[in-house]
Amino acid sequence: MTSRELYIFGSAFGLPSIDPHCLALIAYLSITGYEDYSIVECNDPALSPTGELPMLHDGKNWIGGANRILAYLSKTGHNADKRLSKEMVAKSVSHQALVDENLADAILFSWFADSENYIGSIRKTYSDLLPFPSRYYVPIQMKKSAIQRVQKYGGQIESSGSNLVNTSKTQIYDVARDCYRVLNRRLGEQDFLFGDAPTTLDAKVFGYLALQLYPEIPNRRFGMILESQFPRLARYCDRCRERFLSGVPKPISAAEATATAAAAGATDVQAGSGSSSNPFMYAGEWLKGMFQSSKTTHGATGGAKEKSAEERDFARKRALAVGLGLVAMVVYVIGNGLVVIGTEDDEEGGYSGAGEGAFGLVEGGAPMFEEVHVPTEDFDGDDD
Repeated sequence: MTSRELYIFGSAFGLPSIDPHCLALIAYLSITGYEDYSIVECNDPALSPTGELPMLHDGKNWIGGANRILAYLSKTGHNADKRLSKEMVAKSVSHQALVDENLADAILFSWFADSENYIGSIRKTYSDLLPFPSRYYVPIQMKKSAIQRVQKYGGQIESSGSNLVNTSKTQIYDVARDCYRVLNRRLGEQDFLFGDAPTTLDAKVFGYLALQLYPEIPNRRFGMILESQFPRLARYCDRCRERFLSGVPKPISAAEATATAAAAGATDVQAGSGSSSNPFMYAGEWLKGMFQSSKTTHGATGGAKEKSAEERDFARKRALAVGLGLVAMVVYVIGNGLVVIGTEDDEEGGYSGAGEGAFGLVEGGAPMFEEVHVPTEDFDGDDD
């Protein structure tokens, strides 16, 4: 494995990642010709030094969060906007702020506030990606955080059966259409948003549009709006998909990445060394030490020898302590209401909780990225 890895949320809906920020980073690496790197499916933001995914490992550098990674790549010779003028860069930044706010909200609304989509597809998709025990409480955390965020658009959010939100009273579809309209004007008859070659804005827009167009979910309203009212944007997204994802490396698991790094004897993975530490290696080595065989150990010369009775007794007690710790964790989680075991009618299938999740949501429902406002400038002309 190379010394370059991009850690992302795993694949779903025929795309290499379920997360728009991860998709945008994959697209950006393709645009800038970032070569000889591996994609690692992680699915656990807690393992990132910054608590965020995507996370980039480049040599001894570990960078967490899409915007930090973009800044790092730009400074290290992988700048997708180097051909743009200052005026074009300013427009690109304004458009990125627009899509980061409005198209992110559209996906959150579609996936989590729409009960039919959540129950019929999204909850299971995330549960299949997440490790134990996260799969039992993270999806409901995400749902609660998402609903808290999109309530500002109005409309009644239903939580049972196939009775969806009252779409006649919610503003989110108008907000999404306005954003599509701005992008459609910007695109015009060009192949990409700033001409014949893609830029950072194309990478970001693709990350959001792809997750509105391609997922086969029960209620594809945003995808249908794109296909019927903005077909040029839909064709543009297809073009980006073919361009950006054709040469994506085959993903590996975090466990495989750890094992390969350990076999290579990596020297840049010291625990507690700040941004140069490898949290996957540290966790992997800790688990290895906790559950290694109690039968043998290796001496200074590398030969195997039998453990003493005291060492075997200590290993048994350590395993028992770990087991008791796991039981205590489960009791704590259930006792504090982080997980509620119930029927399909209880909290959308028996899940409940609050805390950190994925897709830009962290504890308390706050977005992982800063809130931004829709730019007030006049964006380029009228729609077709």
